[in-house]
Amino acid sequence: MSPEVYDIFKDFAAPIASITAASAAAFVAYRLGKSQADSARLQAEIAKRNWQTANQRVVLDLFERRIALYEGIRHLVAKVMTTGQPGNKEYSEYLEAIDRALFYFGPEVTDYLERLRIVILDIEDSNNQIKLASPGGPKLHHDRMIELNDFYKTAPCYLVPTFRLIKRWRPGRKADWPAPLRPGRCRTWVATVNG
Repeated sequence: MSPEVYDIFKDFAAPIASITAASAAAFVAYRLGKSQADSARLQAEIAKRNWQTANQRVVLDLFERRIALYEGIRHLVAKVMTTGQPGNKEYSEYLEAIDRALFYFGPEVTDYLERLRIVILDIEDSNNQIKLASPGGPKLHHDRMIELNDFYKTAPCYLVPTFRLIKRWRPGRKADWPAPLRPGRCRTWVATVNG
């Protein structure tokens, strides 16, 4: 090889080596960046699925707590319907259930449960009137027992819509209470407390 050709190769060897090393470094950086982007996408998908699982767990827990409250209230109403006399124990259990219901149901349900509480108090009052031989006692007792018996017809109208499992909840969205009762959809129940 002639010295002139050797000098030309020698002059271009350093830039060619630099270009080759930079190309190799760029290729490695591209591959690492692409694998990191793929890894980030995978992590985001896993995080999304973990959030969905946690959300479904919360929804199921809420559903189970609402069902437990409903069953407890239904059990207490059945006790009062069976004996016709709400005892202090039953009444205190009902008050505890109403207190917990504030956190699990919307205002329509809590208003309904409050009206039901008043009916139970009226039943207790009518029992006292019957003991005192008051003429209005038996009629009041009969009327309130009929209203309490309506629990089995009206409670599902208020409570069952709240048992729907919410499939999607997005951050920043308000809590999803059921739609208000529409006339004709369900027979509305209004307690006539004073007769």
